[in-house]
Amino acid sequence: MTEKLNIIFSMKEKEKKEEVEVNEEALYEEILGSVDTITECIEEEDYLSEMGDYMAQQIHYSTNYTKKELEKIADYYEIPKRRKKKDILIEEILMYEFEPENVCQVFQRKKLSGYIKELKEDKYLRQFIIFD
Repeated sequence: MTEKLNIIFSMKEKEKKEEVEVNEEALYEEILGSVDTITECIEEEDYLSEMGDYMAQQIHYSTNYTKKELEKIADYYEIPKRRKKKDILIEEILMYEFEPENVCQVFQRKKLSGYIKELKEDKYLRQFIIFD
């Protein structure tokens, strides 16, 4: 009834790995160089993206807007429009719209323009809208 159980126990000592001495300054410089390279790539990508947006918006304004419509936009932004050709007016509008401090006003103008467009398309309400 009483059975004896054998217990086997073995112990192995782990080999110690040699500690590699790291030159912190060299590692810091390597990481800093990697970060700089990544930052340059991101900035270049953002620049190219922004230039693409700028060019797309420029084409949009020149093909889809008349000079009179562009003058209304310039009036909204309080951009002087006197004796300006369509291309120059587009450039000034885009320079204004791409300034970070003007984002709220640009968003507001686009939102309100969308409202006017919707009202003009409505069968009943368009008779009350006088906005040429």
